[in-house]
Amino acid sequence: MEEHLAAHYGLHPASTVELLGPSGWHPVSVSGSAVSTEYLWPARSRAETVTTPEYFGVVFVPAPDMVEFAAQPADQLQVYAHDRNQAAALVSAATELGRSHGVIVTSRDELPSYSSLRDGMESVRKFARFMPWVFLVAAVVGTHVLLSRLVAAQRAVIGTLSANGVSGRKILGHYLTYGVAVGLAGAMAGMIGGYLLGGWYTAQYTQTMGLPLRATSVYPSSLIVGTVAGAAASALAAWAPARAASRMSPAEAMRILPPRVRGGVSVAERLLPPLGRMPTRWRMTLRGITRNRRRTILTVAGVISSVCLVMVFAGLRDTVNGVIDRQYGEVELQDAQVITAAGRADAVASALRADPQVAAAEPFTRLDVTVQHRDNRSDTLLIGLASATQMHRFTSGPSGRSLPPDGVLLGEGLRAILGVAVGDRISITNAQNQIRLDLPVAGFVDEPMNPVVYVSSTQVPALAPSGVLLKLAPGVNQNVKRQDVMALHGVAAYVPTESISATIRKAFALYNVLVALTLLSAGVMAMALLYNAMSANVSERTGELSTLQAAGMGAPLLGRLVAVENMTLVAIGVPAGLIAGTWLAEWFMSNYVTQGYRWHLMMHTTTPLLVAAAVLTAALLTAIPAFRVIGRMDVAKAVRERTL
Repeated sequence: MEEHLAAHYGLHPASTVELLGPSGWHPVSVSGSAVSTEYLWPARSRAETVTTPEYFGVVFVPAPDMVEFAAQPADQLQVYAHDRNQAAALVSAATELGRSHGVIVTSRDELPSYSSLRDGMESVRKFARFMPWVFLVAAVVGTHVLLSRLVAAQRAVIGTLSANGVSGRKILGHYLTYGVAVGLAGAMAGMIGGYLLGGWYTAQYTQTMGLPLRATSVYPSSLIVGTVAGAAASALAAWAPARAASRMSPAEAMRILPPRVRGGVSVAERLLPPLGRMPTRWRMTLRGITRNRRRTILTVAGVISSVCLVMVFAGLRDTVNGVIDRQYGEVELQDAQVITAAGRADAVASALRADPQVAAAEPFTRLDVTVQHRDNRSDTLLIGLASATQMHRFTSGPSGRSLPPDGVLLGEGLRAILGVAVGDRISITNAQNQIRLDLPVAGFVDEPMNPVVYVSSTQVPALAPSGVLLKLAPGVNQNVKRQDVMALHGVAAYVPTESISATIRKAFALYNVLVALTLLSAGVMAMALLYNAMSANVSERTGELSTLQAAGMGAPLLGRLVAVENMTLVAIGVPAGLIAGTWLAEWFMSNYVTQGYRWHLMMHTTTPLLVAAAVLTAALLTAIPAFRVIGRMDVAKAVRERTL
């Protein structure tokens, strides 16, 4: 037994299983489990890369016994090139030779297991290439705010050094070096964390996939690229603050407070004149937003970056779950598939329709086929359903449609693979059963899973049904009904839709773990960005706030005024961040293509609300340290420095 099948059913040497052959069920003894390179991931076909052991498994039997289990066993010839540089030429020559003799040739790249694992790794690779850029951009914003705050706090020192002959170039180099040092320190910690998490994730991946071997390697190039990227991002973030520090004149820099700016009525007061009648302290808070535009822009930019980070990865999580929910909740409506022996589907369907616990039962046809249009071809499935089927919903854009009386419906992915349009004719072949159909394309359906071909059963009466699609009455226990259905004569397998959905969710579980880890990192970075923005707002206004406190305004009231100003800036940045984050997530998903199908964002309607609430809550939490700074201000010292 192949190891995935043996592990699922708990089979071991001396166990007994029954295999269905042309003459019925045959009991056989299990001699052991085996690992097959062809089925490292148990994919039945390229159109069914995720299956359940109830529906598909691999059993190895001696060649002479094969006729007992298959009416027409197919011989296979496997070819391997010792010179790996000539492998591509060997595949090309074998393909040409095979086609000239009517033999199907499948290269390693086309094997379902190999292509499924390769596509899975490619999706992780795309994610890994995209993710660092998002964090680096956020790091640039955060580091820029941090160093801008540092330069503002050290204005007097900068002015003193400049007045004593220190050149602007040295001051520029000092702050650039500071920024690069921050980047290198972060890169070192990131390399250690990345190495540990990378090894853990690789182990989880191979364990979930059931891969027998695992080898991990450290690539020096990856470490070098990560270190250089971190240092370069920090240097880029430090450039503007460092340049501003190097260009300060001594007289300007030695002032504790930045140069005064012209006050006036705020934009909000112009748009809403009643705001001008608010108490003075609240009008002061409102006007403070636009009084220092640099501080306002940096704060809003930090908020937008924070929201973008969380929105992107929350959107990716929603999309993965939404795709599965849509496929097995809105597209495939049956509760189970009943796989039958050859010629028994109609009888099983009749027996099921007579069962009061069954709401509907429809025979269906499933056939591995090759579809071709001109020089483009693809291996997929032909699904034959009743013309007025209740088991499948065909969606095309915002509307639905039914099976056409003439022609086929193709999954959107096949449109790109075959290069076809509505009205084009395609050939559908199954060489093993000597089946060939030539039918027009009547339309396309938007289904996120593997693209297949749908046809009305009335157009292919010669094709025998493969089984029955089953819909149970409300309240019927799935497990109990499974035992009843399996007892019917001619039933080979009972595959619940919930089981398929659970298997796919398990296959995507590691992707969800990766997204969850990234989402956690995004949340931590968002908190750091908000803390930088909030604390910088208070730090730059110490003199102003101390003067107000000396004039009799209490620290609690000052804290509330600053909190309102900061939360107003957060409220301004959150909508922009939600829009930018949604666009960025949509852009990323649009670059993710599987088997011709281009993904699109499927974000839950509540996600933006939850993200907005989380960011607002985080902003309130990061304001707590600012309140403490205001409460611990040395009024005498601040006022004295203000008068210098």
